[in-house]
Formats: sequence, C-alpha cells, structure tokens
Amino acid sequence: MHPNSDDNWPRRVAILGVGLLGGSVAMSIRRSRPETVFVGYSRSTDRLADAIRRGIIDEATDSIGDACRDCDAVVVATPVDRIAAMVIEAAGHCPDDCLITDVGSTKSGIVAAVEKDACAAAKFVAAHPIAGSEKSGSQYAVANLFDHKVVVVTPGKAADSAMVQRTDRFWKMTGGKTVTMSVADHDDYLAAISHVPHLMSALVARMTPPVARSLVGTGWKDITRVASGDPEMWTAICRENRPAIVTELARLAEELNQLRSIVEDGRDDEMASWLAEAKRIKDQG
Repeated sequence: MHPNSDDNWPRRVAILGVGLLGGSVAMSIRRSRPETVFVGYSRSTDRLADAIRRGIIDEATDSIGDACRDCDAVVVATPVDRIAAMVIEAAGHCPDDCLITDVGSTKSGIVAAVEKDACAAAKFVAAHPIAGSEKSGSQYAVANLFDHKVVVVTPGKAADSAMVQRTDRFWKMTGGKTVTMSVADHDDYLAAISHVPHLMSALVARMTPPVARSLVGTGWKDITRVASGDPEMWTAICRENRPAIVTELARLAEELNQLRSIVEDGRDDEMASWLAEAKRIKDQG
C-alpha cells in the first residue's frame, strides 16, 4: 500500500539527534500514533539512555545504519552544519520509499549538498518547524511544541512529488501547519525574522554594562531571552546562512543610522511616528 494512503504510516521513525526538536517530534506524533516505533540515534550514550528513560524513544543506537534500517521516515535533528552529510549517510541505509526530512533553520546549503547525491535527493524533503526554545536537550522536549506552529517545507528541484506530500502529512502529524516555499525565500525570510534578531538579542546582552545588570527588568529579560541559545548551534547557522544574514545586517545598520538621526536631531514627531509604526506591525502579528 502506498504510504500516503496507509493509515498505519509511519510504523517506524528514526530520530537522528534526540534533543529538544528531535525529541519533540517523537513525542508529538506519539500522541496520535502510539504504535509507531521511534529509534533514536546519538553519539552520546548518556543522552540516548535519558531519552529512553523519559519515554521519548523506544530504541537507541549509536549507528546511523542501524537507526535507519527498515524505517518509514527519518528526521535529521542535528546542528545545521551536519544535516546534509547525515541525510546522505541515512539515505544509503533506509528503504527506497523512506522519507528523510529535517528541522534545520537554514536550507540553501543543505539542499544543494544533498542534491549532489541522487539516492539522498530522491528521499529528502527539507523542512523547518518554526518552533523551539533557547534551551536544548531532550529533557526540554514537549509533545505540544509544534501545535499550531508553522512548518516550512522547502522541496529541492529533485524532490519527488509523492515525498513532498508525505512530508506535508508527516509534519501535520506533529500538530504543525505546513507552508511551502523556495529554499532561497526561506533563508532570506529567516535571516530577517530569526537569525538577525537572535544576533540583536545577543548584542543587547553584550552591551549591558556589568554595573547595570542588577537593575534589569522584564523588558531586558524579554529582549535577551534567546541570547541564551547554544553558541555552537548559532555559529553554524550564521555560517550556513551568511549571505542572507550579511544583507540583513546591512539593512539593520541603515535603519539604526536613521534612528540615531531622529533621536539626535530631536525630531520628536518623527520619533512618535516611528514607534507607532513599530507598534502597529507588532500588534498585527
């Protein structure tokens, strides 16, 4: 029976990288598919043991081949700079009709690398759930992480249409709402709404004088919350999406220069209009 019409699909899912996102994928699908078997892969036996203990996965292995064998779907939930290589390796071990998808917040480099391998390109459909936390690790995984959240599906040129449909179905099982766009648009938009805002959050944290830290309130804490994210993960994101981030940083610099002029020149009416426009955009969001 074709997987897209099989009510029992997926029967077996490999989670390559059992952290916040990978663990939450397993927990979210388990709500409606309790019979699905989830196999976790990690290089850390301690992390795997913890995920087993928490009931996030059913089986654990430190072998990608063992994890992917006989699976209906594979989710690559590693840092973005490791995704392409892991997709290609997984493709060599999983069945021909196995879906491989990911959770990475950058897409162009990943899809381009995977498309150089015909076997992997036929099975892989890139995706990015717009959900997460500044925390990391399976101990923070939750079943409702993706509920009502957007999942961006970014099929490459070599993506099979049946695999794209399967990807849509898979991510809806997590509770997410899928949208489809090109890899280039995804990376441009994410630079604007996620990657550069993260750097701005980190910048505010870095600029705060030590003597002022005892005075911070909820505003500072709200703005700097995501600065607590994993530095290695965010370094990889900046490396993988460098062109779009650099473009967005240049736009930010222009906006900051204009804002400085408004404040410096005492153009209060313009300041009020600037803030009102920002409020309008936020309130519509």
